[in-house]
Amino acid sequence: MRRTIWIIGIIVVVLLVAMQFRRPNFDRQSVDAAATLQAQLHPPAQVAEMLRRSCANCHSAQGEIPWYGHVWPSSVLLQNDIRQARGRFDLSTWGNLSPEMSRIRLLNACAAMRSSDMPLWYYRPMHPGSAPKPDEVEAFCAWAQAQPVGRNLAWLQ
Repeated sequence: MRRTIWIIGIIVVVLLVAMQFRRPNFDRQSVDAAATLQAQLHPPAQVAEMLRRSCANCHSAQGEIPWYGHVWPSSVLLQNDIRQARGRFDLSTWGNLSPEMSRIRLLNACAAMRSSDMPLWYYRPMHPGSAPKPDEVEAFCAWAQAQPVGRNLAWLQ
């Protein structure tokens, strides 16, 4: 019985070590500086800093991958989270959005921050200080609501 447990333990350790050699692809493409949210919308300094600190790691191709992002299985989970985050709100490719979609994404981000849905609950303990302060959220929301309304979004006013 002990021998079987040892063999299973060795197999598990070998598999875990072998999985570390699979490197995730975080899609770290080069960024066109003119297409970023910063270049397109010129947010105030407080909003820009909050976006960099609270949002950029997942919602930008310029984010930093933490140490655990290179260790399986957390690397797979992180890669999946980043892919989904950029699909919803990508600070690096803001220039690809129409004015209407830009405003919709900003207002959705405002709602997510006001309801404490962003940053995600499991991101906050590993990144203390990442959650925006209430005054930062209100500054972001006021800035987002002040963005020009496209021709199809007059009903949002």
